[in-house]
Amino acid sequence: MKKKNLAKVMLVLACSASLAACSSSGDNETTEATTAVETTTAAETTEAETTEAETEAPSGPMELRIGQVEGAAHGNKCFTVATAVIDANDTIIAAYIDEYQFMDAEQEGVPNSEAFTAAGSVAEGQVLGSKRKNDNYYSEMMEKSGATMMISSNFDEIQAFAVGKTITELEELAGKTSEEVLDAISSATLVDAPGYLGVIADAAKAAKESKSVVYEGDRDNLLLNAETFAAHGDKCFTLAATLNDGENVILSYLDEFQFLDGEQEGVPNSDAFTEAGAVLDGKVLASKRVNNEFYSENMKSAGATMEIAANYDAIQEFVNGKTLMELEELVAANYVSEEEETEAAAEEGGADDRTALEESESEEVDAISGSTLVDKWGYVAAILNSIG
Repeated sequence: MKKKNLAKVMLVLACSASLAACSSSGDNETTEATTAVETTTAAETTEAETTEAETEAPSGPMELRIGQVEGAAHGNKCFTVATAVIDANDTIIAAYIDEYQFMDAEQEGVPNSEAFTAAGSVAEGQVLGSKRKNDNYYSEMMEKSGATMMISSNFDEIQAFAVGKTITELEELAGKTSEEVLDAISSATLVDAPGYLGVIADAAKAAKESKSVVYEGDRDNLLLNAETFAAHGDKCFTLAATLNDGENVILSYLDEFQFLDGEQEGVPNSDAFTEAGAVLDGKVLASKRVNNEFYSENMKSAGATMEIAANYDAIQEFVNGKTLMELEELVAANYVSEEEETEAAAEEGGADDRTALEESESEEVDAISGSTLVDKWGYVAAILNSIG
């Protein structure tokens, strides 16, 4: 079935990753309002006495790789996701950070938040939210404690500072005190800045293991962005990251997060989420890439022959190097959202059998020949949606 609501797709594609908001590190016993104080620092009012020497960026083709990791850069109430792009010299070309925290249900949750509660994974009245998406909400709490800078702006400044540094340089900075790092990043005010630099360094190290692409365009046009999406049913949410130059996708990265049984490896601070009552006992929010072996075994029982991580990689490889216009046309022609599929099934008098397909392979042979996922075009749509 062809996607009929192209206007909706184009509206989604026009969106960039929003700004966001969250709570801060501190004593586990303290309240959210109290811990928000810790996101500010005396350095916020101190002018930096040093400036970075301006250096001319090298020219010519670049060999680029992308990586992504989850970390605990900021207390135990949230988890950080960092994406980094490096060149052949282990220098960070682009970086992106966001954090996810359980908030009251009045805030904007990740896709499928209502389904997570209905399934008994997340407590009533709670949603997992991106700090960037909920920027105003969290930044207002910080402002009450004296902060003058929004959380998303802090993230942006830390990202910008990481660009041009090598992995080794970032690791050294991550080992310094908050005051030393904030003196260097004069425009950021988060006391956990060293932790964020450390997670970016980890993402850069992960990138060393990924497949490279060669970019010959203007490096000043490169933009890295990440966004959540509902590419695959209602049991998980997709996180897609994309490096683009305004006309082409240069690199992309896919992962999904799903609530699995508590024996699997959850995101950082999973134990704290359970102790706080946000995630119900026996469940953990988990990355499918991190739990690739476990999740892929479940897919095998439905007849799949390809691991989930390999499927993501195949979709990324298909997308990388294509123009945005070409991908938009492919998505418009091939992607059918779950909502549209359900409506079509109802119109035809048939049952919606999407659940039975969720972990199975598709026999369809199409443009994305390296992937066997039924929702492969949903993942391409997720990558397009992440373009800022």
